[in-house]
Amino acid sequence: MASIKSLQIWDEICTDARLSISKSLFGLKTTVTYKPTGSKLNANIAGYSPADGAQLKRIIENLHENPVKDLGNFRPKPVPNGNYQVEVCASEDGEYLAVMLYQFIHLGYEPVTGTHTFEGEKARLLKEILY
Repeated sequence: MASIKSLQIWDEICTDARLSISKSLFGLKTTVTYKPTGSKLNANIAGYSPADGAQLKRIIENLHENPVKDLGNFRPKPVPNGNYQVEVCASEDGEYLAVMLYQFIHLGYEPVTGTHTFEGEKARLLKEILY
C-alpha cells in the first residue's frame, strides 16, 4: 500500500466534498474517510503492460451504465515497471474509488486520464480488478 499523500492525485482528493481528511500524531498521520459510509481510504500504485494499460484506459474513460458488461472478464496483471501505472484510492468497503492512469513517456510517467471517481457498483467492480 502506498501513502495516500504521496500520490499525484492527492490534491484532487483533498477537494472532494465526499471525503473527510483528518490528521493526528502532530500532523504525521493523515486519515481520509468516505463520509457517506465512514470507511477509510487506502491507496495503491501498480504497473501494467501496454496492452492491459490501453484496455484499462478505455474502461476508466468509458465505464457505462452496465459496468459488468464493460469489464467482461478483463483482469489486468500487475507488472513491475510497467509501461502504464495506475494510482488508486478506494474505501475499505468498496463504495468509493478514485483512479488516475499514467503512461511512461519521455523518461517519466505522465497522466493519460484525468482523475475519475466512482461510487457504488462501479467502484466495487474496479476495486476488485485493481487491488
